[in-house]
Amino acid sequence: MARHPARCLLLLVAALSLQLTGCSDDSPQASGKRTNTPPTTGSAASGPAASEAARSAPFSLREYDGPIDPGPHRLPLISWERSYPVDALVQVPPGFITPGGWVIDNGQNGRAYGDLMFFGDVDLVDTDPCGAGRNVKPGSTVRDLAQSLVDQVPHRAATPEPITVGGHRGLYVELRVPSNLTRCESGEFTVFAVDQVENPWYSAGPGSLLRFWIVDVDGQRVAVAVKVVPGRTTHTAELVHMAETARFVENSRG
Repeated sequence: MARHPARCLLLLVAALSLQLTGCSDDSPQASGKRTNTPPTTGSAASGPAASEAARSAPFSLREYDGPIDPGPHRLPLISWERSYPVDALVQVPPGFITPGGWVIDNGQNGRAYGDLMFFGDVDLVDTDPCGAGRNVKPGSTVRDLAQSLVDQVPHRAATPEPITVGGHRGLYVELRVPSNLTRCESGEFTVFAVDQVENPWYSAGPGSLLRFWIVDVDGQRVAVAVKVVPGRTTHTAELVHMAETARFVENSRG
């Protein structure tokens, strides 16, 4: 029988090509699903060192929805049709999610189980978070906002203490929400509003512990807020650590 080595070689190459094509369809790019792992481009994607550098680069959570890969992440300051000069840079441990990139939840519904947020503006503070109080402007300084929060529930608030977050000085305030909110019309403790027009309130349920680190970041006041729900928040230490070790970087999107 005559042998045809050239034909055999062509068949072998074709078989290998089909195998490689089948493998590529299983890649994240082929599946069409978004992951929150920074992409690599060009020569930077070659070699173990380059891959490690890509994994360690901060990933922006802006408009991202889903589980957060452990590592450094950029989190925008909460805004409604506003932009701020800085983003928060947070080292996120395993077990956290974000519903849209503006808040870090401990794997479950943040309103019921606790969360971490970064506010760029506080427009109004409720003088009586559970009654017929007035909505007042807290002023523009760190101390203005800290004192306004303390005045809400003076018998349930800790005296503002000096702190530093990301190299920026500020004040730490802690509020304890009453365990009985039956007299509240909404059933929640309304703390402050972020936008005077749309009137979205930052609020909490019965017995919640609200912790605020309020700092001045080169002229931009930032309120870092951690909500702890007794008996439900399972990652309290991690939420607090993220708040206390956060840094602030330029918002490249303006």
